[in-house]
Amino acid sequence: MYRNNRVLLGRVLSITLVMAMLVTGVAVASPALVAPAVGEVLINEFVAANDTVQTSEWVELFNTTAQDLDIGGMYIDDIAGGGGSPKLIPAGTIIPAGGYYVMTFSAFLNNTGDDVRLLGTDGATVHDAYTYSSATADMSWCRKPDGDSWAVLECDPTQGSTNSPALPPGTWTPGTLEIHVLNIGQGESQLIIGPTGKTMLIGISEPSWNTNQGATWVASEIRRITGGEHLDYVMASHWHLDHMGYAGYGGIWSLLEEQGITADVLIDRDGGTWVDANSDGICDPDTEIVWHNAGTMSGTGRNWACWATDPTTIGGQIRQIAQIGSTTQIDLGIADGVTVKIVQVDADGVMMADGVTPVAGDHTADALPPSENDYSITVWLNWNAFDFVAGGDTDGEYATSSWGYVYNDVETDIASRIGQEVEVIWVNHHGSSHSTNDNFVATLNPTAAIYSVGSTNTYGHPDQTVLDRLFNNGTKQYFTQMGDPDRDYHDAVIVNDNVVVQVTDGVNYTVNGDAYVATNPGAPRLPAVGEVLVNEVLPAPQTLFSSEWVELYNTTGATLDISGMWIDDLLGGGGSPKQIPADTLLGPGGYYVMDTSRFFNNTGDDVYLLGTDGSTVFDSYSYGSATYDLSFCRQPDGGAWAAQCTATKGTSN
Repeated sequence: MYRNNRVLLGRVLSITLVMAMLVTGVAVASPALVAPAVGEVLINEFVAANDTVQTSEWVELFNTTAQDLDIGGMYIDDIAGGGGSPKLIPAGTIIPAGGYYVMTFSAFLNNTGDDVRLLGTDGATVHDAYTYSSATADMSWCRKPDGDSWAVLECDPTQGSTNSPALPPGTWTPGTLEIHVLNIGQGESQLIIGPTGKTMLIGISEPSWNTNQGATWVASEIRRITGGEHLDYVMASHWHLDHMGYAGYGGIWSLLEEQGITADVLIDRDGGTWVDANSDGICDPDTEIVWHNAGTMSGTGRNWACWATDPTTIGGQIRQIAQIGSTTQIDLGIADGVTVKIVQVDADGVMMADGVTPVAGDHTADALPPSENDYSITVWLNWNAFDFVAGGDTDGEYATSSWGYVYNDVETDIASRIGQEVEVIWVNHHGSSHSTNDNFVATLNPTAAIYSVGSTNTYGHPDQTVLDRLFNNGTKQYFTQMGDPDRDYHDAVIVNDNVVVQVTDGVNYTVNGDAYVATNPGAPRLPAVGEVLVNEVLPAPQTLFSSEWVELYNTTGATLDISGMWIDDLLGGGGSPKQIPADTLLGPGGYYVMDTSRFFNNTGDDVYLLGTDGSTVFDSYSYGSATYDLSFCRQPDGGAWAAQCTATKGTSN
């Protein structure tokens, strides 16, 4: 049989070959030493394609037992019944307990695929074997950890030593909250560590669809920073290559399937689901995805849906859809006062430019579908007075792209939901002109802004209008790398490394070592007229609701004390006003619902919000005939009134 890079050798080892063998743990054989049973000594690692770093081919054996074993007279061979002659392990060779033995040779293993076998002294009994399909120069195939499963990807060779080197001690300081905006270039990757060590990774960027560079580097950063290989949460903000990689090649898929990093939960958006139409158990990304919330969709999103919604994959087993408004789905230290709120996902409640058509839903067949960016997840992290907001590629304008899709203003909705100043933002869409709009900046008024732009990005990121807007707002800007070199970066800091935010007590924090003090805009105060609005009313319950109700909405970024205020119907008539209980606080952008019974008239009535004096009108609405189980509501929250709404009690309209 013809084999590449093969020289047939005789069964008897020459003196030259013996001298070329690298043997560890050699000792004089003792009658007390025993030969290994099958499975006690395993092939642990081998290099089949040597070049400049690995100057020879080699095979490493590993003793899985707690006793020294005599492996003299055993053989290392390649494919059965062909190839080169087996290589004899010299008599008297002892492999220590938990130790290694390495044999080196040349032109024995095939670069394009071969078998590696460990045979007994009879030259026939197979103690262990491994088949590989190809070999890369100076890389090895290895078990990780020693004696365990074979790695899916080739390894960095560790001849005669452990394949799972000791993890670093980690750089995170216990008791602190750290946000590491990783220097991954044009893309997104943020590693957040809570004060008790709970972790969340947002995104992994890959430079092209068939690369694995991002996942490999991010995995090494996780180990370096945390001192471990486990994450509590992994999140894909949306379905773009520079935010999650391409399933089957790199990105989050590789991190969980190939890089040795484990996670408890994968937080994802509800783009679509694989439905096995032909029951063959194989996902066809072009024909078997049922879309839920999608506009522009590429192979990146289609293949992600195949992997992430398949219950047999790691991703499918741990995946959860982001729950809008939730402050408990992501726990980075709730017991210690750290909350992570999912502010927006899948463009919930956002209308297109016509003010009528929801961005949510399946728009994949539209002539001008929404951008995938519009469906990004936005998270708001809070610890005491410190706030951090990150929103993927969220858009902040209504515009039509020359590429045949539309951008929608999701940022204004997010700004109303957050409704307060924050300390740090991760700049949406890498500083694109489509994002970080005036309202978003004015509402959040960030002290610091962090950009993830690559020095070689082809999009012109960051846009000058964004740089100017944040600079004029007084926001200090930090970059992992400089983007477009023709921009005026004002007084921005170009770090050329990870940008690290460290919060020591929920008040004092640093960005890239620069010290800041957080302020708390959330201390309760009394509302002014127009700050709390009647937002939705359901006068006619039937089957979906058991009572009438009125929903109030806090339009501000402050926590408001609405204790003792009144909800009334027709002034000077109708039912007695209903007083809001003592100690009722309405959070920024939050809702308060009062249930009533036989209070509002189905054929038309008024709804009033009155001050604590029972007479000052803070807001009011008059409606005509009511329809059972449908509400009158403002769209969006705090906006213009609409009739016959699908009731959304206590949540966004």
